[in-house]
Amino acid sequence: MDASLNEVRHFERDARPEAAGHQFIVARQSIVGMLQDECERVCGEMLDSAVRSTSNRVPEPDWTAASVRHYLRLAEGEGYWDFYRPWTGLMLSVTDATYHSDTWVNVEGTGYFKLRILLSGTLRDRSGEIIARAPDALLYVSPGASREGYSVDSGEPTRMIVLHCRPQLLTHVLGLSPGDVPPPLGSLFASNRGTTRERMTAGPDVIQAARRIMESRHKLSRALRDRHLQTLSMELLLQVLGILESRTLVSGGPTISTREAALIYQARDYLTRHYANPPNIAELARRIGLNQTKLKQTFRQMLGVTIYEYILRLRMERAAQMLTTGDYDITQVAYAVGYEYPANFTAAFKRHFGQLPRHWKRRQLVPESPIQ
Repeated sequence: MDASLNEVRHFERDARPEAAGHQFIVARQSIVGMLQDECERVCGEMLDSAVRSTSNRVPEPDWTAASVRHYLRLAEGEGYWDFYRPWTGLMLSVTDATYHSDTWVNVEGTGYFKLRILLSGTLRDRSGEIIARAPDALLYVSPGASREGYSVDSGEPTRMIVLHCRPQLLTHVLGLSPGDVPPPLGSLFASNRGTTRERMTAGPDVIQAARRIMESRHKLSRALRDRHLQTLSMELLLQVLGILESRTLVSGGPTISTREAALIYQARDYLTRHYANPPNIAELARRIGLNQTKLKQTFRQMLGVTIYEYILRLRMERAAQMLTTGDYDITQVAYAVGYEYPANFTAAFKRHFGQLPRHWKRRQLVPESPIQ
């Protein structure tokens, strides 16, 4: 598939407001939805060419974090996808886009796994069933050839970090032996294994790392951004590997049926929409059709947190987003996320983030000029 790209451009020459201080290659033709192998080849060639043309040196073999940017066409929507290559065996993509209509994104390739961290938006399968809703992590593992994809909901900002990983990232970069790789990633080193798609709870550390990737790209000079993205992408991967490993160590719990798993995700999605005024355990159990004990045990077994902890995380993440905009005072935020008394909200926020809401708000609103 042809994906011709034009020359390296500087943000100072680009009219787009987010472009200050950054350097990237603009894709003339969509690279979103390419075969994994082809996307890696095209981006790699363009990034290597960019490094040579701007620095007169041979690019380092392990990584370069210059980016290839694909802007949505006006008919498609607003925003873009950025592609980076922080490590051998790893491509990083950052989506910050809003589509005018529901849009299907093909994901095809052989021998890889993808970790998607959805910061905002909703992804669905072909039947319309939700496979990820922010804040969610979605792990897809394909030991052999596969064809999958997802639909992006229209009119809803989609902000997403994706690690596109090859098995050698685990063995050659991290130095793991195949036997030490936790499931389901271990299937990458086994023969005759099918694909796996798994929806995961993204804890606060995972969300924060993903947000730092999203937000830091336009705040640093290229030299610092390269190292920063390299560090953050590895931090994100290691956090998820730790979650998978910990889950494997405690996997001796009761078996969860397909029906029960579907009901737990139904409960989870309901809480995601009603975290500011959530039902109690009895009400939630009646709504989804599980007894209270089974609901609490299975929710924690599948998602790694209690129902209360999940509601608290949703409230804190939403509160942080509202404070970041600068449009709301602390009292308004407290009421919006479900606290009757602002003092209780302030105490909960400090326990969760380690700082008071006013300090968080002040730090987010201080303008940061790009380092030249």
